Amino acid sequence: MTTRGCIAVMILAVFLGACAHGPVYTAKNEGEAIKKDYQDKKLQELYGQNQSLLKELYRRYTSSGVDIYKDGLGFTDFTSTRNVRTYYLMVKVKPQDIMFKEMKSKSQERFAEVLQKYTPMYLKYMKKSDLDIKSIEGLTFGVYWPVRDVCDTYGGFIEYIEVYTPKQFVNEYLEGKITFQEMLLDAEVITSLDKGPATSVKPVFK
Repeated sequence: MTTRGCIAVMILAVFLGACAHGPVYTAKNEGEAIKKDYQDKKLQELYGQNQSLLKELYRRYTSSGVDIYKDGLGFTDFTSTRNVRTYYLMVKVKPQDIMFKEMKSKSQERFAEVLQKYTPMYLKYMKKSDLDIKSIEGLTFGVYWPVRDVCDTYGGFIEYIEVYTPKQFVNEYLEGKITFQEMLLDAEVITSLDKGPATSVKPVFK
């Protein structure tokens, strides 16, 4: 084989390696989407009492073409800045229409676009009745997306935004009484960008 041929083979090998299948974060079915096992007894009780709601959320999102993150439907606990522990309904989506190229975008640009455009878009699929659970104080709504370089379909890494909001303000937003920006004033926003640790941020809209 000539030197030129060897170089071509090496380049092809590197490209194929970069496009190799990595971890799959999207739930393939209802069983993968709904979180069933919890360390916390109260969370396990909430799951047992509200399985029909979680199944309905799965059908609602997937029937509209919105994928769910693995174990993205369920319940979670949340400790406020006042050190008060509460329980929240959890919904985490991984829409197919969100994907960024690492070399063509900056992390803060990705964050701003997902928070301002996609998060309110997919939050609108929720209904006020979804939060009609006495033990639930709010909603954890997460949007996850891949950041890739060589390939459009595989590889790269995952970034996310999770918004923890008391249900009063979620309901007011869904009813059109307040804007998404106004809802965020009473929410906590957690994000992980550029493979960094989860960080609490206070978004500033321009």
